[in-house]
Amino acid sequence: MATDERTAWEQRTRTEFEPDVGVVDTDDTCEQSNHCDREQQYRLPWPHFGSDVALCDYHLARYRELNPEIWGRVRDLDGVEDPDKYAVIGDRFLTIDEVPEEISVDGEKMRRVALGIDGLALFDSAEPDDDGTVRFRTIGRDLEARETVEVELGRGHDVLGWYRTEEGVHDLDPDARNALFGGESP
Repeated sequence: MATDERTAWEQRTRTEFEPDVGVVDTDDTCEQSNHCDREQQYRLPWPHFGSDVALCDYHLARYRELNPEIWGRVRDLDGVEDPDKYAVIGDRFLTIDEVPEEISVDGEKMRRVALGIDGLALFDSAEPDDDGTVRFRTIGRDLEARETVEVELGRGHDVLGWYRTEEGVHDLDPDARNALFGGESP
């Protein structure tokens, strides 16, 4: 639609909005997803839907990793406190590429399955026990196990489905994605 053909109302609604950027002074939880219950730290423009979101320290660090151009523009704004000091990774992974494909936990060979919303990686037993038991473990950047769930060999997809729904997933390992979707990546 050409500019001169728009009504005055249409022209007014096409103006650029100023993002609400800066430190958040509230006890509300992170707006990354309903899976994150950490306290908000900083509000940033969200590139995918044109709004602003307030993130916790970990999701702020993930935002910085995934949106370097926007992050740079925010840091260059006059009168805005530098968000770098609020972007804390801690013992969590930012992307699935940082998570090792295989590790050993208590002598057991484990393989990468997913990166959860909380920044912990989900691993499963690369070799099930003789009785058919498979372990799923969440692992931090320090490669220490946080939580462990044991299931029968054929029930791994149930654990992965529960993890996606209840805990939330940033990214699935390609092999796990294939298993979850019946051998085909979506």
